[in-house]
Amino acid sequence: MEKKNLRYSINASAISRYANRNFDLCLRHLPISSGQQFFLLRIYENPGIPLNGLAQMGFFDKGTVSRGVQKLEEAGYITVITDENDRRCRKLFVTPAAAPIIETLLNAREEWNCALTEGMTDEECLLINKLMKQMVQNAQTYIAKKEEEVTCSKEH
Repeated sequence: MEKKNLRYSINASAISRYANRNFDLCLRHLPISSGQQFFLLRIYENPGIPLNGLAQMGFFDKGTVSRGVQKLEEAGYITVITDENDRRCRKLFVTPAAAPIIETLLNAREEWNCALTEGMTDEECLLINKLMKQMVQNAQTYIAKKEEEVTCSKEH
């Protein structure tokens, strides 16, 4: 099999775009979009997560996370608390006002996962999850190596 003819990136991108459309449809009556749903759910699932932890978890740059968090904070769905021991560290928590949105998001995520795995066996679902995790790890390793090469070439 020739790997060059496989369309991993196109398929991953299509799934991501459809996921965003799904969340936008589910959230159309709420003041939040698919852009903030990832952040709100991760903060809910990881109370006290710092901004950089949120960035790492979602493979986002810090600017994107800061803008998303700012929108959620302005809407009253999260609070940002500065760490007493490290003033640079800002910890994130959901507020009670976020509860109905979180419930909607959890239901939407469950429905989306069911739609994606329609017609698959439990074993196939576990396998695709394992393979996708491996692809993410491979992508991280590849990009880290490329970034190191670029940094080294700039130094010389």
